[in-house]
Amino acid sequence: MRGENQDTSSPSPIERRGARRPRPRRPWALIAACGLLVLLSTVLWFKWWNSRDRVVELDAEIKKVYAEAESLRTEAALAKQRIGQLEQQLRALSGDHGKPAPRDQKPANGKRPTQSP
Repeated sequence: MRGENQDTSSPSPIERRGARRPRPRRPWALIAACGLLVLLSTVLWFKWWNSRDRVVELDAEIKKVYAEAESLRTEAALAKQRIGQLEQQLRALSGDHGKPAPRDQKPANGKRPTQSP
């Protein structure tokens, strides 16, 4: 009764389960491109990390070099000032106030000028 009047053109639920739809193809090119992007991103991140550490090391080295250069500059300025004082003392001892003191000659008394601390 019911079975006789059913439309045979529509598949039954059992037939629908058994019938498989064709699987869509995977986009392998897109998958490979994503994998390559992940690989490149990882490599670049590690390179950036290493270069960042190197920048920190170089900054510390630059600060050290600048401090050393400033120390040498200060030492040179003090030495120049000390040379000027010694030349003044030498001129005062030799009695030649107008002429610059010759650097190669010893003072007249043969002694070095006294050094003040």
